[in-house]
Amino acid sequence: MNNKADSIQPLENKLHREIAARQQAEQLLEEKSRELYQTNQELYLRNQKIAEQSRHLQKQVLELQETRQQLVQSEKMAVIGQMVAGVAHEINNPVGFIASNLDTLNDYLLDLRELLYRQGRCLEILAAEEGSKDCKPFDELQDFTNKINLEHLLADIAELIGESVEGTQRVEQIVADLSDFSYLSAPLVNAENINALLQKAINIASNELKYKADIELHLADIPEVICCAGKLGQVFLNLLVNAAHAIKGRGLITVSTGRETELVWIDISDNGCGIPEANLDKIFDPFFTTKEVGKGTGLGLHVVKAAVDVHGGEIYVNSTEGCGTSFRVVLPISGVAR
Repeated sequence: MNNKADSIQPLENKLHREIAARQQAEQLLEEKSRELYQTNQELYLRNQKIAEQSRHLQKQVLELQETRQQLVQSEKMAVIGQMVAGVAHEINNPVGFIASNLDTLNDYLLDLRELLYRQGRCLEILAAEEGSKDCKPFDELQDFTNKINLEHLLADIAELIGESVEGTQRVEQIVADLSDFSYLSAPLVNAENINALLQKAINIASNELKYKADIELHLADIPEVICCAGKLGQVFLNLLVNAAHAIKGRGLITVSTGRETELVWIDISDNGCGIPEANLDKIFDPFFTTKEVGKGTGLGLHVVKAAVDVHGGEIYVNSTEGCGTSFRVVLPISGVAR
């Protein structure tokens, strides 16, 4: 029995050692598993952090690109503003001469009409005194007067002068409107008549609009708004030109204004091609454009939204593809919010 017990004891000791070794290995494996899990968690968090940093860097790159484009656009607008101011000054001088000369010419025409009338009366008296005698010079003069249709000629000259005066006044108004819009970067904030700003924008865009659309105005009696006239003028100008570009053939652009409590709103609508629903959320994004390469920068509506935002306002768009588009600009009456 003792011999048998003696032979079993070493086996038990070996088994205990194996069990202890296995337990130790399992414990070590468990510790390594925990360490590996911890390392994986740390790697996951680190990857998350790297991904977040990458997204942040991408956002910063896009913001820098946007800022750069805005700076380039601002510099361009500043140069254009200076150029427009210079051109406006240069145009004003000859237009002033033309307007002054037309006024003088109109005065001369009135004197000539009176002179011709009195000459005609004298000739009639002379012809009557000659009686039945030959009065060939008078007959020739009468024939020539009838040939040139003197009354029609004088009336037509007066009409041409009137149209020319109206044309110079229109040029002067367009130059004045351009001068107002040339100081786009100037931080001048005043109480402005929104309806008058819209009329100026229509005048400036008239060459773009007159061949594409009729303009229908529904301008309400709204209060003045504290704003930067140049920036809002650019907003209205961009929306009007975009409306014209959206029209194929000839269409209609409707401009409306109104008031809601302490806000005023401006609607500019067209019956053009409309905007696809998939693009509605992108139209204010920088560099987004549906125009052909070289025909659009994708900054027009982005600049519009930026200008509206600066005034503490909102801009909304409603469009149906194939039916038309309507933009609504809402502005606080009390002034620029930021």
